[in-house]
Amino acid sequence: MKAGISFRDITPPLRTRLADHTRYSTGVHDPLYVRSLVLDDGSHPTAIVCLDLLFGDFAFCDEIRMLIQKRSAINHTLINFSQTHSGPSVYKLPDQVEENEPHEEVWINDLKLRILDSVEEACSKTVPVTLYAGRAPVQIGFNRRVPDEHGVVHMAVNKDGPVVPWVDVLHARNESNDPVAILFAHAAHPVIVHGASTETGRDFAGFAVDCIEKEWDGGATAMFAQGCCGNINGYPLRTGWDGAKEAGHTLGMAVINAVKNSALINADKLDFRSDSFMLPCEDLPSLTQLDADMDRLTIFDARPDESRLKKLQTIKDMVVSGEKPSLRFDMNRLSVGKDWGLIALTHEPFCEYELWIHEHAPYTHTMVMGDTNGMQAYVATDAELARGGKGGYEAGGYPCFWSHTVRVLNVGLAIGTECTIKQHLSNLWKAI
Repeated sequence: MKAGISFRDITPPLRTRLADHTRYSTGVHDPLYVRSLVLDDGSHPTAIVCLDLLFGDFAFCDEIRMLIQKRSAINHTLINFSQTHSGPSVYKLPDQVEENEPHEEVWINDLKLRILDSVEEACSKTVPVTLYAGRAPVQIGFNRRVPDEHGVVHMAVNKDGPVVPWVDVLHARNESNDPVAILFAHAAHPVIVHGASTETGRDFAGFAVDCIEKEWDGGATAMFAQGCCGNINGYPLRTGWDGAKEAGHTLGMAVINAVKNSALINADKLDFRSDSFMLPCEDLPSLTQLDADMDRLTIFDARPDESRLKKLQTIKDMVVSGEKPSLRFDMNRLSVGKDWGLIALTHEPFCEYELWIHEHAPYTHTMVMGDTNGMQAYVATDAELARGGKGGYEAGGYPCFWSHTVRVLNVGLAIGTECTIKQHLSNLWKAI
C-alpha cells in the first residue's frame, strides 16, 4: 500500500459571506485548508479530500471529482466538508437570490484549482506505508434537539439525546514507522465560534489538527473529516475562539491516544463501491392549503416575508404541474478487506445513522463521514420526520418555514427515508 498527503491554503478574501450569508468576513483567525490523502494499492488509487468549508452542492462536487479523474487518473474521490460556520459555502441556498460578488467568484475558481493541485501533489508524493486504525472515547458536542411540552422541537442542549461519543482514526506509517498521515472523523458541528466572531477559521477542528501535528513536530499531516453531525452541535455553542481551542485540544488529545493505541490493518487491497438513489419527499399540500397560507402571509402579516411567498409559489407550481419533489442521496464505501471500512454519506445525516452503521457494518474498524460529495439537506430519522411541522429546523415538514429539511423547498422527506437508507447501506457492504 502507498499513501501520499498534501494541503493547500484556501482562505477566502475579506468580505466573503460566511455560513449564514448574513455575516461578512472581517479578518482571518486561522487559515482554511484543503487536505488530500491518496491511498493506492497499485490498482485502485482513491482520494479523500477534506475541506475547511461549510458545504458544497452536488454540482460543485461532481465537477471536482470529474476534474480529478481527468487530471490525476483517480476514479474514486470523496470530498468531505468540515462544516465550519466560520467559513463560506460554495453555493447559495435557493432562497438567497443575491449573486456571488466578483471577488467570491474569483475565489471559487481558484479554490477548484487548489483542490486539484493538492490531489495531484498527494499522488506524486505517495510512499510505501502501513495502515493502522483506532478509536478513542471523546465527546465535544451535544444533541441539539429538544421537544417542548407541545412536541415542537427547539435547538437546545439535550443531555439525553444520542451522540457519537468517540473519534475514529486511520493513520499511515512510513517504512521508518513514523506517522505521515492521520485521518480522523468525529460528528459535531463546528459552531463553537459561530456568531461570536466574523473572522474566518476552522473552529475546533483546526485546533485539533494543530494539536495532533504538534505532537509529531510537523512530521505528520492531520485531516479532520466530519461525521453524521445533523443533530449535534459542538459545545460550548457560540463562545468564541477560546471555547473552540479547548474543545479542539480535547479532540486532538483523543486522536493522539487513538494513534498510539491503534491496530494494524493486515489487508492491503482497496475496494470501492458506490450507490445513488432518490429519496421521496412528503406529499405536497393542496392548492386550497397553499392559497390559505399565501393569504395569511400577505394579509395578516405586517411585513410579508417575500422568501416564504416565493417558496409557496414554487410549491404551488409543482402541485399544478404534478411534479413530485425528491432528494438525491449518494453513499460510498471504501474498504481494506474486512479490517477497515469507510462509509461516506451525502447531506447532513442525523447521528443515529452513524451509530447504526457502527453497529451493523461488517468491519473490524469502521469510520463514517457525512457531508461528503454534496450537501442539500438534513436527513432525519423516521421518528423525527413523523413530527411533521413540529420537527423544527432539521426535520420539520410543511409548513415549517424555518426548516431546512430539503433546502430546495420547505417540505420534508417522506417517512420511510430511514428504512430506505439502511437497506441501501446493507447492500453496499454485502459484496466484500
